Amino acid sequence: MPSKTFLNLASDKQKSLIEAAEREFSRVDFSSASINQIIQEAGIPRGSFYMYFQDKEDLYFYILEKYIHKLYCRLLSYLDENQGDFICGWQKLHDHLLHACLQGKKHSLFKNMFLNMRYTTDRKVSLKPPKEVIRKRHEDLIKHINKELYRYSNDEELLQAFSLVMLVSMSSITYSLMNPNELEKESRIYNQKLDIIRYGVLRKEK
Repeated sequence: MPSKTFLNLASDKQKSLIEAAEREFSRVDFSSASINQIIQEAGIPRGSFYMYFQDKEDLYFYILEKYIHKLYCRLLSYLDENQGDFICGWQKLHDHLLHACLQGKKHSLFKNMFLNMRYTTDRKVSLKPPKEVIRKRHEDLIKHINKELYRYSNDEELLQAFSLVMLVSMSSITYSLMNPNELEKESRIYNQKLDIIRYGVLRKEK
């Protein structure tokens, strides 16, 4: 995470560095991104960069976390718009993310970040929030979910179902980005999977 020195910079200087980094992370994937390219575009000395961030990875995760927070807030708004239905909420976020990665203003940045998500998760274990933060986040999430829509007996089961929908949605986006010629087919499969979660696979008793 950024140092106090970076956070105390004037907003225009912070913006200049972040925008230079986003351009570099849009141009290439994380492993190929160059600190030299970033500092040249931002117009700062190399020594100054290391006063702001520990390394390239530190800067990358700072940017990534900001976008993750925005997506979380967007998901909560989708839940509210759909009367607390988290399956519909994830469908909306799935479509938004896919559009952002394929056609949005920063599509190259979002696509590279999304396809590097597995790498970043494996490498930066320290990014995982403390248990207390996770518990508070879950409590906040539950407030936006309409429990009357589901048959789960407790909040833990509800969150497990939520996580399952999340995994299906993220997997679908990853596949779509890696196979852009199969968007229509993958969209159909994705919605079929959500229907299986929504309605189950067992026949009702007669």
